[in-house]
Amino acid sequence: MKKVFFYAIVALFLLTFSIDSTFSVTVEGKKGDEVIKISTDTYKVHWKAGAAQSGYIEAFVKGKVLFEKVEGRRFYHSGNYAGWKDWGALTEFKVLENKAGMAKVEFVNDDGGSKEWHSVVTFWDGTPLIKHEVTVKAKKTVVSFQDGHEPMYEVRADVDGRAKWDSAGDKGPFAHNAFWIGGNFSALYATHPKATAREFPAWQAAGKGRMDLVHNDLGKEVKEGQSSDPLVYFVAFGPGGKAEAHALADEVAKGGPQNLTTVDSNGKLSITWGTIKDIR
Repeated sequence: MKKVFFYAIVALFLLTFSIDSTFSVTVEGKKGDEVIKISTDTYKVHWKAGAAQSGYIEAFVKGKVLFEKVEGRRFYHSGNYAGWKDWGALTEFKVLENKAGMAKVEFVNDDGGSKEWHSVVTFWDGTPLIKHEVTVKAKKTVVSFQDGHEPMYEVRADVDGRAKWDSAGDKGPFAHNAFWIGGNFSALYATHPKATAREFPAWQAAGKGRMDLVHNDLGKEVKEGQSSDPLVYFVAFGPGGKAEAHALADEVAKGGPQNLTTVDSNGKLSITWGTIKDIR
């Protein structure tokens, strides 16, 4: 019995060590750099930081290029109040949390008008999904989300296909859209039944185009110095195409990635002494 208990402890140690070694979401870069790089076991993305319209600018899935860097903008938020205003260059960047299997960061952008955009973004190993929680801090009284693109995704690449799906109601799946290239895809997923998804395949050039989510019905007045309620949506980068992108909408409707390995605040595998006793 003691030998069984000993081997169980050894196995648990090796499992914990393996998780610590394998689950490693990395964040490289700082404010002032050209890009912030985030890597998981599924994808690597570059978030443009040093020029107007920061956001995802380059992406790789399982080491293969999904889309390459382009001049100008690719992913951003935009609102039409007293004229169209896109969020601009990165003004602040923080790593809020980085432990085994996940990282949470904050990007701050200013649109040069009345809005400062705060994006808290969570990346995980083991899933293509990325959670975005976006709030608007008002520099003057303004409606948080109004007549805009929340977010806008300018594909700027030759795609193999694209699709959009409407919301199925209060329990989801909710509105989402996707494009796929060479066996990999990227997608946007709303988390609110009133959100809509759009695509514009003819924008700029046939086969490239752009797509967005629209949350106009969720906008509320925010007074100077106050922050809005968060707007939550998911972005994905993963292997597959139309079917794989669409399937993730069910996970989003349940709150996000399912069946991820649980880790504690120190990045260790979550397991209790009672569990060890059960092994024994």
